[in-house]
Amino acid sequence: MFDVIRRGALALRGAALALLLVLPGTAQAADTEAATRFVTKLVDTAINDVIGAQISHREREERFRELFVEAADIPAIAAFVVGREWRGASEKQKQEFVGLFQDVSILTWISHLDEYKDVRVEVTGAYQDKSDVFVESQVRTQGKPIPIVWRVQERQGGQLKLIDVVIEANSMLINTRKQYASVMRRDGGFEGLVRALTRMRDDLRAGKEPQPLPEG
Repeated sequence: MFDVIRRGALALRGAALALLLVLPGTAQAADTEAATRFVTKLVDTAINDVIGAQISHREREERFRELFVEAADIPAIAAFVVGREWRGASEKQKQEFVGLFQDVSILTWISHLDEYKDVRVEVTGAYQDKSDVFVESQVRTQGKPIPIVWRVQERQGGQLKLIDVVIEANSMLINTRKQYASVMRRDGGFEGLVRALTRMRDDLRAGKEPQPLPEG
């Protein structure tokens, strides 16, 4: 099973290189043991303090937002998923987009958290590829275990950051980039993407089901 995931994760080398080209000099070689501890703590906190906690919806969102912002390298991910259009954006546009992307990501996850109440995650191993560590895990529900790989990089100062989640060999990072590229082709570039994500954020905040983005 994990041979499939390993091949899928290694296929992300080109994506990793492209990400480093967007933000040069930010990634360093991470340690597999440290990355494993990082992912284990992240998963345990999400399950025990967010998903399984008897708290209000608002508090759940606040806890998840804090966890997400601390764990993920949101500016790097946002730059990568936009692609080449990122280079032509002004600093103000980039800052505003990072905030918008963060909101959409968090609100999307929050809208589905109830689906994960009975989920158990078991971290099973890790391996290093260049500056990335891929932490392997299995998500167990009532059905067949689902393999998930967490891609982690070390930043300056030794801080670990989550860059991608690979579910059954499908990279969320790559899939999002493809979706955003489709939106920009259809709706007029970077500004069209901002409009689409703004509508999505507003729908999510209102408790509505947002219109799905096109497949890449």
